[in-house]
Amino acid sequence: MRPFTMLALSACTSGSYYESTVVEEQGACVALEGRTFQSTSELECGRTPDGVARCRWQLVFDVSHATASEFSWHYSDVSEAGQVTCRGSSITAISAGRTIQGTFDPVTQTLVWAGESYNLGAP
Repeated sequence: MRPFTMLALSACTSGSYYESTVVEEQGACVALEGRTFQSTSELECGRTPDGVARCRWQLVFDVSHATASEFSWHYSDVSEAGQVTCRGSSITAISAGRTIQGTFDPVTQTLVWAGESYNLGAP
């Protein structure tokens, strides 16, 4: 019985998941892939004849390849896409020659991206 218990424990702990981090495989953000996040507050979303419009910004993650994931970010009246990698709870994205930093808390499912907070939203 003891060898089986140790084998089962080894199988459960040998993955890439560490408490309070993003699940990652060689840098890809597998815990985020296939998920959509919405900003926790309504932010600037363009201009109207009545002034500034407000809406929830959206961030979508998808599979790219073994070492990175991809993102699509819809903010203000702009859409942006690029590659994203995860290391621990840190998220780093590259888009249009610039770097975007973020973090993800798997317990609360809260993502902080470029200084704004996002919660898991509808797909």
